[in-house]
Amino acid sequence: MKVTLNTKSKNGTKRTGAERRAAASGTGAGTATRNGNGIGSIRASLRAYADRGVFRGLNEEKSGTGKYDFTFVWLTERPLDFHYDSARGVMRFRNLLPNVALRSQVYDSLKVLVNERQGDDLPEHKRIDRTRAEIACSRREGNVSIALRIKNNEYDYGVNRLINLVHELFVHLQESHFEYLAANFNISEE
Repeated sequence: MKVTLNTKSKNGTKRTGAERRAAASGTGAGTATRNGNGIGSIRASLRAYADRGVFRGLNEEKSGTGKYDFTFVWLTERPLDFHYDSARGVMRFRNLLPNVALRSQVYDSLKVLVNERQGDDLPEHKRIDRTRAEIACSRREGNVSIALRIKNNEYDYGVNRLINLVHELFVHLQESHFEYLAANFNISEE
């Protein structure tokens, strides 16, 4: 079923992206911002990537009060786990990278790349603005996760920045640590 959205708001002005996404998700314009939950905006942002063919097989499950898990295939054949905790305002790619040693070049270079993305010397389209979101890289039991904490209800911004960061991480791995990708994601050099 194809849905055509009205691009005009009630007062006749052009709708914002957030208003269009809220209408598409059925939450109503501004609901995500009023209740602070943000799941409608996050769901719509992820769905937009899937609708454009960036992600394959987008699935959602509620995993607790205010907690949502999305899985989809992107960048490799291994499904990715995107978790959102609305109480904490945190989006996380859990166990994004397996088999990463604590004191390894791979982990050290990932931490540097993540920290650089918050630097003021980067262009705005590549930078994660600390007034809008905070990013962190963590390692547990050999698995690296990337998390972004949203500030001021910046849900759409947060999804966009986190997706862009993960893409940059995989580009970095392909350029600098291809042997890691080949061993852990079954990627060939061809």
